[in-house]
Amino acid sequence: MPGRLVKADDVGRELKRLLAADLADAGAGLADVGRPREARIHTARRRLKRARSLLRVFGPYLGADHARRRAALRETAAELSRTRDLDVMAATAAALADHAPAKLRPAIAEIATRLAGEAAAAHETGTPVAAVIERLRAAERETEALAAPDDGIALFETEFGRAYKAARKAMAAARTDRTEQCFHAWRKRVKHHFHLARMARGAGTSVTGRVVGELDELGDLLGAEHDHAVLAARLLDNPMLAGDGRAADRILGLIDTRRDKLQAKALKRGRRLYADRPKTARAGLSLG
Repeated sequence: MPGRLVKADDVGRELKRLLAADLADAGAGLADVGRPREARIHTARRRLKRARSLLRVFGPYLGADHARRRAALRETAAELSRTRDLDVMAATAAALADHAPAKLRPAIAEIATRLAGEAAAAHETGTPVAAVIERLRAAERETEALAAPDDGIALFETEFGRAYKAARKAMAAARTDRTEQCFHAWRKRVKHHFHLARMARGAGTSVTGRVVGELDELGDLLGAEHDHAVLAARLLDNPMLAGDGRAADRILGLIDTRRDKLQAKALKRGRRLYADRPKTARAGLSLG
């Protein structure tokens, strides 16, 4: 079952299987020249995010080598993310027109067109895909050579508890200090928790499909909030993207309104998902 633990006696072996599979899928997806470059990079980034969550599970087992492996995957992911902001800014601007008054729509459409052009040019210069594929293959070989941990259950359950606690703490910080940085930090914690919850579903745990779905939706809300913040930062840096400063100010006000709504929705959902204390949430997960 792709991306999920299966109910098995040897959870350590299962965790190793999943990590190796995500690294292999990321590399194979990038190498598939029959697909558009943007689609290949998007798929590889998703697999890498899941692999990085899995690598956190292995942290205590890998000891001092964990930091090196995490840094290597982080650098690989960064190579694939160079054009991500431009792609997302263009798409966010295009979608923003649906929430704008008629007078602002031409200016927003112009922003979207300009950003799409920048994104296309960035894709032409391109991410060094061949080098990234080789890094992924090296990481896959390194994972295959790793002995599966004997205490896979303890490793996974411990990291699941940490992920829940960290996401809950980050939510509290975002609720108190409604800054872009706090909401972005919360998003990263939620995505890590989501990856682990998705892996656990179907492996004899109490994690339900509803919870996994709601975590995914919460991540999407926080992702949209961040995308609007990135667009606002670009417009503040270059107001002439909107044609003139007055139009830029009005669009920035519209973005602020969208962000407020997205933040409110995310906090409402988060309060429900993270209502339990961490010990209670950890007690609800049992792979044994």
